[in-house]
Amino acid sequence: MNTTTARPHASRLTPVLLVLLFFGPLVAATLMYVFGGNEFRPARSVAHGELLAEPSTLPGTEFRTGDGTAFTFHDKWSLIEVTAGDCGDACRESLYHTRQVRRALGKEMSRVQRVLVPTGALPPAEFMAREHPGIVTVEAGSPARAALDAALGPGSAGAVYVADPLGNVIMRFPAGTPMKDLHKDLSLLLKASRIG
Repeated sequence: MNTTTARPHASRLTPVLLVLLFFGPLVAATLMYVFGGNEFRPARSVAHGELLAEPSTLPGTEFRTGDGTAFTFHDKWSLIEVTAGDCGDACRESLYHTRQVRRALGKEMSRVQRVLVPTGALPPAEFMAREHPGIVTVEAGSPARAALDAALGPGSAGAVYVADPLGNVIMRFPAGTPMKDLHKDLSLLLKASRIG
């Protein structure tokens, strides 16, 4: 007699257990996400720099530096470094960091050019030739500088920007961003990109 009553009870319990088996983890995950705090929520982005919501585009025109060297913002990735005033110790350290980040890319290094946008006095020419050969320095009053000022906007002093090989300024790293963070983001961009 007991076996007869146990069977209908067991048959009613089976669908409930199946529902719990499939939907239980979903309900638990939702509760952890909503009530569990930040440690249970995924990070918003793996990027260390700030992805620009509305990228500006630099012209593909060929420009010239003060010494007559031709360059363009297209065809290569650009690390655009804006100095904060005259190039003192902080500026020189930042220049060192962007140089090391580019070198750390190894065989991908040739895909990236460094661009310096001084907002104050230019760094000494002998220092730049010795420590940072190949960097493109965009001086005030030049057509390239006008294009950069329009694309980067105000408040860019001390920051490093990344422009893709189509001239789109896509990321911004505020002053003081660790070198390893800049390197990680740039490495990921180069790995994912088939251009430049």
